[in-house]
Amino acid sequence: MVYQSTDLETRKPKSSLLPSKLPALNRPYVVLSWAQSADGQIATRTGDSKYLSSPESLQVQQILRRDCDAVLVGVGTVLADDPRLLCRLSPAENPENRQPLRVVLDARFQTPSDSSLCKTSGEGPVLIIGAMKQNDLSPDDKAAQQDKEKRIRNLMAAGVSIARTVIEQDSLPSRLKLSLHAVLDLLSHRGIRSLFVEGGSAVITSFLKNNVADRVILDLSPRFIGQGIPAVRDLGVLALTESRRFHTISAETWGENVVWVMEK
Repeated sequence: MVYQSTDLETRKPKSSLLPSKLPALNRPYVVLSWAQSADGQIATRTGDSKYLSSPESLQVQQILRRDCDAVLVGVGTVLADDPRLLCRLSPAENPENRQPLRVVLDARFQTPSDSSLCKTSGEGPVLIIGAMKQNDLSPDDKAAQQDKEKRIRNLMAAGVSIARTVIEQDSLPSRLKLSLHAVLDLLSHRGIRSLFVEGGSAVITSFLKNNVADRVILDLSPRFIGQGIPAVRDLGVLALTESRRFHTISAETWGENVVWVMEK
């Protein structure tokens, strides 16, 4: 049932959007959440997305940053939006001042050392996960490798932690893709039990395609964009039996938006 709350400002930020008890998994419990138009777009063709959330449903993002051990984005989001990924709830709503481990999937370590993430490394930890070093490089590749190692040193000097993991077997040299299973294993070994995946669309699609999303929370705006940037790209689904199936937990109006919580 969809219903209108009469106490959104005081009730929503204090309530959790996670299960009361996390299931026992051999990896972090993964929550995907994003704001989208009614026709499934997260931005217009020009990248304009501020704001698809209502003032009330903007709190969803903040609640998940407070309650999850880590928040994850792809490097494309960092380069496009320069986010801080910090929880900005008030002391009354976040009395322990919890801040998540901020994780960036960045195969080539392209995150700028003067990004907002790096500038706020003292306010909450930042971990950038890139690809393992490659052997048997050509002279051009070796020069690129040296540039990358310099970027890594600059990131570490800015107070950021660095980790490396394996890439997917179908990765192209021009588009390296980190193995999500390896990423989740790495985070699990760092004590991460719950992970909020915030975007962008390529990362959201990868988690769905690899069947490693446990809960999805959609922030649905009553807007239609038409051709824009879709939230979810091709999952390789040809028959409904191959679709990623979730079950509705709740659907509530937060301001003019509907927040739809679903779980496997």
